[in-house]
Amino acid sequence: MIRVLFLKEIREAFTSRRFWIVLALCLVLIPLGVQVSLKDYQTRLQNYREAVRIYQEETKTASDILYREGGKAFAPPSPLNFLSLGLALVNPNIAETQYRNGEPPAVMRLSNNQGLDNLYEYFYGALDLVFIVAVVMSLLAVSLTFGAIAGEKENGTLKQILSYAVPRPQIVLAKALANGLVLVVPFLLSLGLSLAILGAGGGASAAAPGAGVSIGLAILASVLLIGVFLNLSLLVSTLTKQAVQALVVLLLAWVFLYGIYPRLSAAAAQIISPVKSEARVALDKAQLRRAVNKERDAEIDALVQASPDKMTQTDMDDMGKKQEAILDRYQGKLEESWKSLEADVAERQRVRGALAADIARLSPVSAFVRPLAELSRNGTLEYRQFDTGIRRFEETLNREIFNKNKFIRMKGGAAQLGGMDLGVAAPVFTYTPAATDAMVRNVLPDLVILVLFNVLFFAGAFVAFLRYDPR
Repeated sequence: MIRVLFLKEIREAFTSRRFWIVLALCLVLIPLGVQVSLKDYQTRLQNYREAVRIYQEETKTASDILYREGGKAFAPPSPLNFLSLGLALVNPNIAETQYRNGEPPAVMRLSNNQGLDNLYEYFYGALDLVFIVAVVMSLLAVSLTFGAIAGEKENGTLKQILSYAVPRPQIVLAKALANGLVLVVPFLLSLGLSLAILGAGGGASAAAPGAGVSIGLAILASVLLIGVFLNLSLLVSTLTKQAVQALVVLLLAWVFLYGIYPRLSAAAAQIISPVKSEARVALDKAQLRRAVNKERDAEIDALVQASPDKMTQTDMDDMGKKQEAILDRYQGKLEESWKSLEADVAERQRVRGALAADIARLSPVSAFVRPLAELSRNGTLEYRQFDTGIRRFEETLNREIFNKNKFIRMKGGAAQLGGMDLGVAAPVFTYTPAATDAMVRNVLPDLVILVLFNVLFFAGAFVAFLRYDPR
């Protein structure tokens, strides 16, 4: 009987206009979004390579770093932008040293010089897989399934079917499978075509670290989210008596799950666990530098004032060693203060991010959007990876260049301390993306949550239909 019911639903679904509408939308939107993302990636990649080339030509030695360009580091664009633009427009992609001559250590300031070529896109966002699935496919799931049960109740056909003693579980299962195929088949066909376009465009996505895993998990997450809204529609359709009533309830639910709740979760996390802004952290660092420098200068002034008016070379060498020891001690104190401040802010950011993600996961849309950003390597995981690499590069620059550039004071003026070979090769930053296994561990809880939403909504529809009284 299940086979007969399933074939009936499939025949009705695939011969109706709705299947061809879904297919047409998918065949237009998905390849178009991929093509636009591919062009955007190629432009960003060219800009990245040109920036790296110019910087490397201008900074071949330590002298160039110290006196000309400063230290810089660049992060390449992600070739998986077609999955999700994510935080690409706000995540840092460049870091530059902020340094006051003679006052180490230098600090690398993270920034972002990316943007959209078409400013109109800022109003509505990118045409990536996140938008297509979270908005277009979810609304299609609602619009195609809201009348699956309620419509037949309203028309009286459901009572007629049940009068033939057709097993109720088979009716629900047949409707779920048929409607799922109507949505998933066009989506997968269009996605396959889009991946072929990517391959023909140079295969940049395949060259990305863990690209196959990212794309596979993104497809799985997309199918799961489509299933969530399909099963939710089936549940509401089972609980309501009229198709219009089911549609209104589902549209309100969609607005809340997509547009309202995720924003409320971010606001709640900010209130519960506030974190200093980057501008505030920069001000705190400047205040710490001023306080430490004030103590240092006072100690050096006392040392200089206590020195004889006429100094021999031995006296000057001894003065230099004493001042260098003072400079090293206070520099270490400053660095420790900064590290403590940065560690505290990083921990608070981690806690707030985890809290926001946990609250937001009560919406299936949030359990889809955030993982897609991580899978496209445009999420918080990649931000932390870049920041960690920059801090290591910052330590290298300070250890090999900036910390060696110090000045001592005498009663007659100041002199620069030596100890640095300005002709040595400048340190080079190498970007290492986040490990694939770390990315998988990051998104796995959200995939499990999407599975649970599917099970919960389908089980609800199943139980409600079994308890339905057609009289």
